[in-house]
Amino acid sequence: MFEFRPYKETDYDFVYDAKKIGYKTYVEEYYGPWNDEQQHEMFESFLKERKDKIQIIVVGGNAAGFIDGGTIDDETYEQGNICLLPEFRGKGIGSQILQWVIDENKGKNIKLRVFKSNPAVRLYQRFGFEIVDETKSHYNMVRKAK
Repeated sequence: MFEFRPYKETDYDFVYDAKKIGYKTYVEEYYGPWNDEQQHEMFESFLKERKDKIQIIVVGGNAAGFIDGGTIDDETYEQGNICLLPEFRGKGIGSQILQWVIDENKGKNIKLRVFKSNPAVRLYQRFGFEIVDETKSHYNMVRKAK
């Protein structure tokens, strides 16, 4: 099982490192070599915009990753990152978190964006998300309100 705790300033390095571990392969696949300076600038922008929406995922007392997302309007929730460290993947935690997001947003469409080559695409499809649009690197997916 998992729990959440709010992001604190002392989580900066943890969240940056979790993003790097989780996304570096995809960034390099679509955009070229990882550039730490550029990625830190983008991370700063991400934090300015989303800091209040970031939750640290805690499993067995250990920080296991982070999640962010937020309500866009009465009908739509936008899921940002669900980022788990490698040692917490493949244990059903991501599925539990995704089910929690769905349960918390009953009656709303849930939208998200995922790298095309990310195996999480299959997870999202299993939970009823459909690809509605795509870019060179990402699928935009929606799970319609039920």
